[in-house]
Amino acid sequence: MARRIIKAAPDYLALNVLEFGRHFTNLLTSKEFKLSIEHEKHTRILGYSCRSLFEVCLQYFDNRDLVVATTPIQHTSFRNILEKYVKPENLHIIRLNTNFNEIQKIPDLKKCDIVVITHYFGQDIDLTPFVEFKKKHNCFIIEDRVQGATMDLLASHEIVDIPIYSMGMDKRPIALGGGFMYIDNQHEDLIKGTMKLIAELPIEKTGKRFKDMLKKLPTYLFYNSRIFLAIFIELLRVVTFFNKKFSLLEFAKAYRAKNPGFDRTTYMSKPSKGLLKSMYQHIDDYKDMEELFARKYSYFIECLDPETIAYFIPWYKGESSLAVYNTLQIEEHLVDQFLEFLTEYDISCITNPTYKVFNHEYEGKEIDVKFNNGIVYIPSTPNMKKREIRFLADRLKEFYDLIHQETG
Repeated sequence: MARRIIKAAPDYLALNVLEFGRHFTNLLTSKEFKLSIEHEKHTRILGYSCRSLFEVCLQYFDNRDLVVATTPIQHTSFRNILEKYVKPENLHIIRLNTNFNEIQKIPDLKKCDIVVITHYFGQDIDLTPFVEFKKKHNCFIIEDRVQGATMDLLASHEIVDIPIYSMGMDKRPIALGGGFMYIDNQHEDLIKGTMKLIAELPIEKTGKRFKDMLKKLPTYLFYNSRIFLAIFIELLRVVTFFNKKFSLLEFAKAYRAKNPGFDRTTYMSKPSKGLLKSMYQHIDDYKDMEELFARKYSYFIECLDPETIAYFIPWYKGESSLAVYNTLQIEEHLVDQFLEFLTEYDISCITNPTYKVFNHEYEGKEIDVKFNNGIVYIPSTPNMKKREIRFLADRLKEFYDLIHQETG
């Protein structure tokens, strides 16, 4: 078989060079921007990141006996925030089905203050099972919809009180930082309370944002420049020939672990004028991104047979993923073999860098751990040519046949 380089990384920034540069020039602004945008039925509140907005919500509701029902797998920062504000015995896990795309069992609780839902893999989980639960407990429902379905809907379901979105460098929409949440105007105290908490946060310094964006430049080149990535892969092949420790797989692991430009320590900040300007410019720029993501992912699905889809993408229900990540699920004991298999074809891939399970013990945790450990990111389809997508799909089918021959 002729060797083919897939000139796409397991991530993608849906903005061109001019837009990337514009975020730098926005740092020069002296214009003041409001931290909220008022609409007829809701208020959109802007923050430094989706993580900071989520923590602000937990601070608002904070009490020593806060009871929370939550989906089992959370973004690392969301998991850490929940464990910071909620006692382990008060964190109750929502049971999902084996495909992680439907609610199977809601915790039987005498009291519940907050429900936290994280949507996975570019689609929404149906929250209809929580309609009666919300009526019974009069609880607030917060959803992390960063990797949810279309943003034509403000929330995945009418029972949601606070949907949260990110405007980070590989999200939709993109401002190279920032996030926002919607709150119904009926919740006046909640709007005022969260706004007050955000206003009291230390403001992001322009110099810090400039340095953070400079750190994103290599990421932009790796994720977006097909020529740059192709040259890098060729050079890395030469290095790998002499030292196996410098393989494409090992580089991808190390680079994603460091994630340059990602703020791990000072995210509890108020956005700077430059960041707010970028957010105001792009806060509704998601339609073209969703169209691109859906079109490329649909073609990827068309290139796979039903058996391969069911094996690698068990959550697929016929709707195209609207997340930039091209996520697969592998049996836990086959993950390393699968990554090495793709690396032999110079296909960039990494193990799950996004999600974590909770640290405390709970019924069914071993199922969630096993699922989480089997998540793998492969090249992002929005930055791929059709021939590359076909080549990638053929490799998945090849691996599927390989392991079933071994077990058959």
